[in-house]
Amino acid sequence: MSSWAILGLWTIPALLSALETVVFARMTGHPISPVRAFIAEAPQWYGWALLTPVVAGLGERFPLRRPLRARVIVVHALASLSASLLVACADAVVNAAVRPSPGGVPTGIWNWFVSGLPVTTLVYFAIIGIAYALRSAARLREREQRAAHLEAELRQAQLGALRMQLQPHFLFNALNAVMALVRDQDTTRAVRALSLLSDVLRTTVNAGDALESTLGDEVEFVTRYLEIERIRFGERLTVAVRVPGDLKDALVPVFVLQPFVENALKHGILRGREGNEVVVSAAAHGGTLALVVRD
Repeated sequence: MSSWAILGLWTIPALLSALETVVFARMTGHPISPVRAFIAEAPQWYGWALLTPVVAGLGERFPLRRPLRARVIVVHALASLSASLLVACADAVVNAAVRPSPGGVPTGIWNWFVSGLPVTTLVYFAIIGIAYALRSAARLREREQRAAHLEAELRQAQLGALRMQLQPHFLFNALNAVMALVRDQDTTRAVRALSLLSDVLRTTVNAGDALESTLGDEVEFVTRYLEIERIRFGERLTVAVRVPGDLKDALVPVFVLQPFVENALKHGILRGREGNEVVVSAAAHGGTLALVVRD
């Protein structure tokens, strides 16, 4: 927390104490101006503002965790008493000028110290507790950010692995299909296959490090992918795409459909079954998008 933030927070109890002093002074028939009241009450609170970083640092260096050690208890007890004494000194010196008392500064220090000891002790340990809470919250946010960063890196690594798997494996099969068409002198279908292959590879390369794309783009990608496979397998493979137009703008993970389509081909048509059909469909159920690849 910045120094200005600490100063601003301690200004709140300083103003409340000054207001209380003004009200009680008027009730007892000895009115005091708001400015004098603030000057009289401010030292203790701004003293705590100056001591806050020190107290928080002690709490970090000597944490009050179970099991409590005698050394830690002694350190915080002495620190609490020292802080109370410093605040009492500040109060006594300022009030000797603003509201003089017969006993002088030494008596004032003792009176402020004894009368304020319960409150100052409570304030000391409240600072430590709040500092612990703020540090815990900051560490939690840091862990969440680190976890989100690692998750993003993992997803990119998984997508990278998928691209590396897609390109050599699919490219090998597609080129074999083109070679077969060339051998059969089926120039039209060979050119069509090369054009589709170019589109598929371009989409793969252009995806870059993107983690999401639209459902429409993913459907278009797997449609080209399956069209190449249809050129390869001919009548043994039929394809049906049933995706409503109003769902095509939905965001989905990149290449979300391709692994399932490839799996359907692997366990369907590549095992020799005749008349295999691959169906790609999508439906919205409430706020959930359901994607289905069926063979």
